[in-house]
Amino acid sequence: MMNLHEIPKDRSIKRRAITVPLWFFLAVFLSIVLPVIAPFTALYDVLFRKRLSTTRTLLFFTYFFVVESLGLTIGFFHWLGLQLNWMDEAAFEMLSRKLQRWWARGVFWGCIRIYSMEISIEGLENLEDPNPAVVLSRHASTLDTMVPLAIVRQLKMFRYVIKAELLNVPALDVIGQRFHNLFVVRGGADPEVEVSKVLALSQEMEPNSALVMYPEGTRFSNERRQRLLEKFQDDPGQLAVTQSLQHTLPPLREGSIRLLEYATEADVVFIAHRGVDAARSMGSLISGAMTQAHLEIRIWRIRAAEVPRETERIQEFLVENWQRIDRFVQEAHLPVAATQKSLSSGN
Repeated sequence: MMNLHEIPKDRSIKRRAITVPLWFFLAVFLSIVLPVIAPFTALYDVLFRKRLSTTRTLLFFTYFFVVESLGLTIGFFHWLGLQLNWMDEAAFEMLSRKLQRWWARGVFWGCIRIYSMEISIEGLENLEDPNPAVVLSRHASTLDTMVPLAIVRQLKMFRYVIKAELLNVPALDVIGQRFHNLFVVRGGADPEVEVSKVLALSQEMEPNSALVMYPEGTRFSNERRQRLLEKFQDDPGQLAVTQSLQHTLPPLREGSIRLLEYATEADVVFIAHRGVDAARSMGSLISGAMTQAHLEIRIWRIRAAEVPRETERIQEFLVENWQRIDRFVQEAHLPVAATQKSLSSGN
């Protein structure tokens, strides 16, 4: 079994030599052109009744690259302080965690305000509970990857399992690899190696720590669901699970099942959300997928002693809770009367 401290890092100098300067360039460039271009995008929005969505998107990406660049700059001075022995490793890690939280909250809440979104959160105390936990979240847009870090009201020691492609975001690359996070190589030559890294990440979890994972493996779309339905034609069990989920993908991936088998001392927290499902591309942002949207988040926790640890029962446990997430999303697509009936029944 791989040890927590043996999880390899991917600190590619070649990649960072491209992404870091590019991010700073985009921050400066967009800041300069924003006041020039914004009047034209605003006029376009007014003429085509876009609720200023094009202008909002231009503003958001300018803001995003500026926040990223500020984070990288602050992170550099933290690193310099470590090299000059102004702080020890423990202080360096704590500063890096605070910087990560500042970045996530800045991007997330900046997005909420720029797009004039509403947000409702039910069960936040279940995420903030100090007991170690495995957090399993629905994945429908890039925004939801920031939800756990952004909504908790105090510093919490999150460990993330996210795709390796996000190493191309330099703030995640540089700061995110200063403590325990895992950037998974999807479709690698040896999936067992990636699973062993996930299990290692759950070791030595202290109070106020949580491991965040997205068991669907990728963002939901109707096209991906349809491909899975076709793929599982010869697998009645997986086919039945996929058919039972209308707005989510099956959570029965090897990593999440093995993790619940292994992390026997950890509670399990589920995060459901709805309201930003259509925000999957630049085009969708410009067309208003997030403008004045209502992001609703529901969170619940199941204590470690109540979580099954045998493979078959874990699968049933995951499907049951994922169907609960799916019903929550489905309520947004129902008429108001049907939604109220569903809520009153406890679903």
